[in-house]
Amino acid sequence: MSAGSNSSGSNVAELDDAAPGNVDVLVRNAYVITMDSERRVYPSGAVAIAGTSIVAVGPDREVVPAFRSTTTIDAHGAVVHPGFVDNHTHVCLHNMRWASQENADKAERASRQGKSYWDLCVDETEYAGSKLASLEMARNGTTCFLEAGTLMEPDVGAAAVEATGIRALLGDPFVFDIEGVGGPALERIPFSPRRAFDVLGTELRRNSDPDALVRGHVNLRGMASATDELELAAKKKADDNGVVLNQHQGYTMQDASNDDRLRGRHPLLHFREIGVLGENCTFAHMNIIREDEIEPIVESGMSVVWCPAASMLHGVQGTVLGKHAELYNQGANVALGCDSANWSTAFDIGDQMILAILTARDKTGQVGMMAAEDSLTMATINGARAVGLADRIGSLEVGKLADLVVRHESLPEALPGADPIRSMVQSSRSKSIDIVMVNGEVIVEKGHSIRVDEEEVYARSREATRELMKRWDSSPLSPRWPHIE
Repeated sequence: MSAGSNSSGSNVAELDDAAPGNVDVLVRNAYVITMDSERRVYPSGAVAIAGTSIVAVGPDREVVPAFRSTTTIDAHGAVVHPGFVDNHTHVCLHNMRWASQENADKAERASRQGKSYWDLCVDETEYAGSKLASLEMARNGTTCFLEAGTLMEPDVGAAAVEATGIRALLGDPFVFDIEGVGGPALERIPFSPRRAFDVLGTELRRNSDPDALVRGHVNLRGMASATDELELAAKKKADDNGVVLNQHQGYTMQDASNDDRLRGRHPLLHFREIGVLGENCTFAHMNIIREDEIEPIVESGMSVVWCPAASMLHGVQGTVLGKHAELYNQGANVALGCDSANWSTAFDIGDQMILAILTARDKTGQVGMMAAEDSLTMATINGARAVGLADRIGSLEVGKLADLVVRHESLPEALPGADPIRSMVQSSRSKSIDIVMVNGEVIVEKGHSIRVDEEEVYARSREATRELMKRWDSSPLSPRWPHIE
């Protein structure tokens, strides 16, 4: 069997003989959104999967007769699209979700609580939180995420992710060599510039298995916490190993001011000057971007990860000076991230998609500044590029891995279906998710995981948090309304 395109423009495998080919899964009778380079959509389409890969995608009338399948999934006309990619997450923080006060001193309090949390975060806490986060992502249609370098024990987090069946790219925890701005001072990881160079890229060991669900990338803490020497070492490590260099950048005005002082100019200009920027750079947040930094971003081909819910929650607005929508419209690779369960509404890229649309319109006053198709691009193929896996995931094309979402229309928000893309992105969102597949394997069915016992995940998370709260340096939560026992 060989792949090729036919007159209808579909990407259907051509058979060597007249007999139908054998495949493992056939998803048919679907509104297939491919997210390929031409953004082809098949209103009555089908996707054929053999093993872990897609072998055909195109009109239902062409794909279905060409294959015999072990399993057939009838989408009943609902949307099928690539799995979402979350490009910035802190899965370890799930067990402290909404456990801190919302006060005027939240920045200082969050730093103090964060320090004590990571110092007290035993393996069970990290495993339970990571598994809960991964389950939440899977049920919300996210099939791959990039962890932001805050798992104290990456092996523990990796085991939790693998259990749920989604993909992840992990980085080394808390890598920085400038004291005071790299995050909370931890007892478990005392500050040491030498340590930053010693651990840099150790998670790349996971990439020896090309089929591994959990892979590694090069991670720095970012935001004025790395010397030029460390930035250049990290970029070289990423270049040599064919992975992305990921770091936080420009979350708040204070972050931007710190970088300006350290670099002696706006940081993106400095990074271009010293040779750090490139297509394999993925910087998260980027809420503070000055006019002279736009050109280095666009020309380098780097990826910008927008986390609108996180910024809004902390009063930084959806983008401040970030220019995310403007950068996207100038050709920059802008992707989406949820950040953390403490800084976002949920681990749901669908939420970020609608917030990105609304933020862009609110900021610019232009209704067409960002549409549903744009946010879907950020959530899928742009996200795949930002994690360095655009050749493997992010679109439904022959030869790519079968990571996809099958929707259903059995809810009011999905109807009447005049525009299925806007309906999915702006109305039904995660409510309409029926089936999620990774590597051609169903991991979510009827909206629930079939890989893990969900009730066990919930119970384990509750217990881990109860144990943590006994030791955590956290002011007791004071309800705003009276609670009567």
